[in-house]
Amino acid sequence: MAQLKMYRLPADPVEKLILPEGYTVSNYKTEDDKLAWCEICKNGLVDDDAGKEKFDECITSNSDIKLSEDVFFIDHNGEHIGTITAYHDTKENIGQVHMVGIRTDYRGRGLGKYLNNIAIQHLEKKPVRFFRLTTDEWRKGAVKSYLTAGFIPVEYDLGMQDRWEKVLEDYNIESVQMVYEDATPYKVIYKKSIAPKIKFGVLGAGRGQSMMEYCSNCDNAELVAVCDCYEPLLKEAEEKYGNGKTKFFSDFDEFLKEDMDCVVLANFANEHQPYAIKCLKAGKNVLSELLPVQTMAQAVELVETIEETGKIYAYVENCCFMPAPKKMKELYLEGMLGSFEYGEGEYMHNCEDGWDILTRAEPTHWRNTMSAFYYCTHSLGPLIHITGLRPVSVTGFEAPHNARMQRMGALGGAFGVEIVTLENGAILKSTHGVGPSKNSTWYTIYGSKGRMESARVDTEKGEYGTLYVNCDKNEGDNNSKPYIEDVSDDLSEVAEKAGHGGSDYHIMYNMVTKLRGNRNADVIDIYEALDMFLPGMFAYRSVLAGGIPMEIPNLRNKEERDKWRNDTQCTDPAVAGDMYIPSYSKGNPKIPPENYARLKEIFDSRKKD
Repeated sequence: MAQLKMYRLPADPVEKLILPEGYTVSNYKTEDDKLAWCEICKNGLVDDDAGKEKFDECITSNSDIKLSEDVFFIDHNGEHIGTITAYHDTKENIGQVHMVGIRTDYRGRGLGKYLNNIAIQHLEKKPVRFFRLTTDEWRKGAVKSYLTAGFIPVEYDLGMQDRWEKVLEDYNIESVQMVYEDATPYKVIYKKSIAPKIKFGVLGAGRGQSMMEYCSNCDNAELVAVCDCYEPLLKEAEEKYGNGKTKFFSDFDEFLKEDMDCVVLANFANEHQPYAIKCLKAGKNVLSELLPVQTMAQAVELVETIEETGKIYAYVENCCFMPAPKKMKELYLEGMLGSFEYGEGEYMHNCEDGWDILTRAEPTHWRNTMSAFYYCTHSLGPLIHITGLRPVSVTGFEAPHNARMQRMGALGGAFGVEIVTLENGAILKSTHGVGPSKNSTWYTIYGSKGRMESARVDTEKGEYGTLYVNCDKNEGDNNSKPYIEDVSDDLSEVAEKAGHGGSDYHIMYNMVTKLRGNRNADVIDIYEALDMFLPGMFAYRSVLAGGIPMEIPNLRNKEERDKWRNDTQCTDPAVAGDMYIPSYSKGNPKIPPENYARLKEIFDSRKKD
């Protein structure tokens, strides 16, 4: 688990504390001081058998540390019983407080504040931007002494605010200022028992159960309202999540009147945009499930509404936050892959066994009328999120409508393929659909220094949690060996209990973090959401036009929007109007009525069971 980080910002000089009678201060002088240092640092900082080599590793190896000036001891009865190192990190121009310890038999005497005071007095003479240290929650006495000495928490890694709220609760400290890693202010945070929670409402009691579960199990969120027009699901949600505080609605307009910080849109994918517009105009932030829009006209309207209202919109592409692709992004941003050159993503899903549930056996359900390219963000989204690069053109390829799709009553091709060019010239291949014979969730990325890929869905390693890395240290080396990368982080243990490989937890956690005002929150905004979705939309247009490449609009640019403002082309007749296009490029296939009747029988029998 990542350590806590604390800064002390420039301030008026603190008063020099006078050590209690019998205690004195000294600096490192000879090799004999190493053994005393190791004895002091046992039980927390140094293993019992570490010996002098630990001192050399932590202190001597750092060229910035001047032993006779920066390594301090508190002495009692002629013995070193406490130590602290305070030095000028010249690379970052900060004052570093390092290896702070009290000998075991002298702990609990309040000596920590004197060590901190020695370090502060020493570093205030240096031309540094601020002072920094790292520590752990379990070092309770040390953490409390740092807070007392004016050090404050730093928001720099997953879960830091939540961890600090618990620390403040332990010490009954009501609040403290927290800063970002660059020392700019983040916000005042509060102890856990009084820290404000983010209030969520959920539209869609089926897929929305994952979001409801998060609110039920986490301290930073609460579920205030649930809405669904489908009575069986709403009743099920009320039985599970009804606690006297959460309200349940079948009427969306009444639901929207509730006091909510954010509405989760987990309703039908073809209806997210109109409900997002209503929520945004009602002053609610939005966390939207797949998909963001159906048409270019909807895309323009949604972008402009978000900009006009100033509310937060985040997109739920959960495959981006599965352990393997999530770690890919982290390593890519660290430079391990080098310059991005090529990537592939697959989300092939044989849905036949559960299609009656997914569509409720309704012939006109959106899943039956979508094209093969409609659901592209599960395969393409992680690649876009990893690289941060914008797609600029796409060519589409459509698999034939097959017997499986016929039995399911679905009109589109079995799957779609997009070949996407990114703004830096790199290429992506995205393959996805609901009509293949076997499943595959898989991602691979190539760069100038190597390759990374997740395990496939049917491998014994498991696709969600296994990542193979084969990257050279330098471009041109070509001598690296593949290995399995550890994909865990500080939230893995709690996240793995959620759905989709833990990604459902991260989606909600990141949104809570964003709504709390954290600029580091990893959420997908509307522009990135469209970068993930529009390649699929225009890949189908490519197929309909005979396979020619299509430019992908960039709706960040206001001058591009007018061209698309009235473009309603899609496979949904109720939305497309006279711009309706078939679900399958060769024309909608004829589905025998008995196919839908059979699915209805299966669906009804499940309800009885």
